[in-house]
Amino acid sequence: MNNMDITTGTAVAKTAVDLMKNENVLNKSVGVLGMLFPFAGLKQKAVEMYVEDIEKSDLSAETKVFMILNTKKTFKKIKNQKAIAEIAMENAKQGTDFSEDSGVSEEWLDRFMDSAGFVSSEEIQWIWGKILANEFERPGSTPPNMIRILSEITPALAAAFRYICSMSIYIMPLNEKREIQGGVQELFVPYDKNGERFRENGVSFNVLNELETLGVIRFESIGGYISKGFSSDKILICVGDKLDVIEEYKKGKLPAGNVMLTSVGEALKSITDSIEIGDYYEMVRKYMSDNGVKFAAEHEFVANVNGNELTISRKNS
Repeated sequence: MNNMDITTGTAVAKTAVDLMKNENVLNKSVGVLGMLFPFAGLKQKAVEMYVEDIEKSDLSAETKVFMILNTKKTFKKIKNQKAIAEIAMENAKQGTDFSEDSGVSEEWLDRFMDSAGFVSSEEIQWIWGKILANEFERPGSTPPNMIRILSEITPALAAAFRYICSMSIYIMPLNEKREIQGGVQELFVPYDKNGERFRENGVSFNVLNELETLGVIRFESIGGYISKGFSSDKILICVGDKLDVIEEYKKGKLPAGNVMLTSVGEALKSITDSIEIGDYYEMVRKYMSDNGVKFAAEHEFVANVNGNELTISRKNS
């Protein structure tokens, strides 16, 4: 950045603060925004005033054009920062501390907001805002490479990531009495044998490789991954409101799909809303069957899904 850029950026910021003081909102905003001030404080009026001052100045025509262009570029960056700061405040848990006492590193925040200034897509801004909210809720919890990854993710990759993050199943071991012995919910991405359906939803082989290169997933297209923590003879799985009992599989080697999340992927998944995938159950069945899993022809379990609450019971009980 040259001296002209620095001068322009500083002047815009100073004009914004002066304007806010004149409108008697500075003290109120600082109390609410804390470390996010002045990212959520700049108004279009401040930039218009500054541009007007440039046009009235004695500077050469070339210098005026240069400064005005840089002012507009700077304002665009601050507008993006403002949008992301507001998303963070709107989505943070009630009572979240945005002050300097929050524990959030100023150096981390400066790097985060500097990169955030280049994010114009509303969809991606929402992701940045949610990550920022999470950091203020739990200071220091954001993975170190998150800023780099957020800076490189595109709307298309974000949509693909959302699609695969919407794929999960409940796995519940059964004891000898066919009673449920605990259970876990796990990501299960059945790409193998279902590639065409994935491509129809914008998740091609190349896109999955891009997500792996980005650093949010690990992708194993041949053979897939294996869950090694299960040893029960029978396992109950739940996909949405559909239940199946696995009666035969390689002990200790239950197929687990073609994708695993990295630590950054887990963090992004935590702020990603899932979507409904109409034929997901059929894709899971096909993947598991092709990997040596055999399902019971009949079983005695029924599922009831009420919002985010899943209840499983026996038939006629």
